[in-house]
Amino acid sequence: ASLGYCGETGRPDQTGIYSTSTPTVAVRGWIRDASGRRLGPSSILRELTSQPEGFATQVRGDFVVAFFDGESVRLLRDGAGMRTLFWAHDRERFLFASESKALLVSPRMRRVIRTGAIAQFLTFSFVPGAGTMLEGVSELPAGHQVLLRHGTVPSPKRYFFFEHAESAPESQSGTVVDEDEWVERFSRTLASAIHDRLPGTAPFGVFLSGGLDSSAVVAALARRLGPGIPTWSIHFGPNYANELDYAREVATRWGTDHEEVHIEPRHFLPRLRRVVWHLDDPIGDPITVPNFELARRAAARVRWVFNGEGGAPLFGGPKNIQMLLRHWYGGIDRGPRFRERAYLTSYRRAFDEISRLLTPEALSGISYERDLEAVLTPFFDSEPPRLFLNKLCAINIRLKGAHLILPKVERMLAANGITSLSPLFDSRLIELSFAMPPTLKLRGGIEKVIIKRAFADALPDSILQRPKSGMRVPVHYWFRKETRSYIRRLLSPRAVARAGIFRPERVKQLLDYNTDDGAGRYGIRLWMLMTFELWRRIVVE
Repeated sequence: ASLGYCGETGRPDQTGIYSTSTPTVAVRGWIRDASGRRLGPSSILRELTSQPEGFATQVRGDFVVAFFDGESVRLLRDGAGMRTLFWAHDRERFLFASESKALLVSPRMRRVIRTGAIAQFLTFSFVPGAGTMLEGVSELPAGHQVLLRHGTVPSPKRYFFFEHAESAPESQSGTVVDEDEWVERFSRTLASAIHDRLPGTAPFGVFLSGGLDSSAVVAALARRLGPGIPTWSIHFGPNYANELDYAREVATRWGTDHEEVHIEPRHFLPRLRRVVWHLDDPIGDPITVPNFELARRAAARVRWVFNGEGGAPLFGGPKNIQMLLRHWYGGIDRGPRFRERAYLTSYRRAFDEISRLLTPEALSGISYERDLEAVLTPFFDSEPPRLFLNKLCAINIRLKGAHLILPKVERMLAANGITSLSPLFDSRLIELSFAMPPTLKLRGGIEKVIIKRAFADALPDSILQRPKSGMRVPVHYWFRKETRSYIRRLLSPRAVARAGIFRPERVKQLLDYNTDDGAGRYGIRLWMLMTFELWRRIVVE
């Protein structure tokens, strides 16, 4: 499903398959060699044939690759995880595709929900790691490759070890950090990442939220190409908070062709099932719908869209501060796995709802240690990275980035015929992030120091100095007003009881915004339940 190669025209996402007799390669995305030369299908096939296992370490790009040599299939996924790749075994043959639900075309594949994945979804709002929501279906992690061969048990192997780039402490290296030099290195690397993704002469645009990251991408592009770049921002109406003023400042400063898109539930509810279908594995982040609606509007003008995804995971976003404070001043509760428990709680999704929300039958198949804590333990125990901030960044890159941030944007845009371009998530910037001193990522409670310094003369002070707020999708209010009847029909007591996963009485408490255990974060939890139930009906039933 959706596998193809990047042709030699320079377009980022041309489709097709290339074969010479038995050896066959299929690629989705773009690949360049170490010198920066874009590889066409014949070059990719030649390199894979000569060095199949070492190929991934010699190239860069946004890609998934399937290479058949006559006896086995080798699957590869780029270091950041820009695109997804799934595989399974249906008792007779190996299957692979860039969407997990595509594997269900095999009549031998059972449509069974993996119970542990339900707890993961409620905790993170996505399913992290190699597991998926479907039993027997595996996702290839970012920066990994796997060999599918009859008679063997596939074992994915990692090839992209960005943590090894972590620099030694200044006290050990004996050198003084030249921050200006690091700013220059960051600027050069970002410029290269943008250059590699430019779609030739084809028109493209940028999703401009008004935050630092997307504003920096707009500034970098406009510096290079001049004014007139199409940009889009989103808002939810005059009654809700928005960031339009910030986006307008950037659009005015760089002369973009700016458009503001208004989204209300009546616009997207008729398409919500389609949105969930395109998400593939369920993703419970409400920003998916704005991404889809923005892509619908942008598709009338462009086929490639840049975004600012990657700034927070790579360069010390504000959500790390809470974990750092707990790490340094965590009080007396510092028993085994205290960091894992603190991280799970900090996500502020529905971790503390699991025992209240799931039926006894569903709970019996869940282990907090196996399904939740064990996902995080390798990151906390691993060295490198040595620094705690870098451990948190590694989690955000390999879990949240590769299984939430990048897939949701890529799928929502691809559903509208648009290729997503995320230069801040480039593999070279990931390595640079771990090589630089941590104070260039987070200093005195100020995040993304390196980005703010690099664009100090290119962005208004209002952008550089404002704290990160994120796009506040007003789901808390929608479920009390515009989407009230929709969610109540979908999660009626009869429907919830029939599915047998969630307790109808607890779901009703959430629908009524009436729980006896605190504020409840009703909006995000109802959105996650709605997404999961739509996915279950579409994919499983």
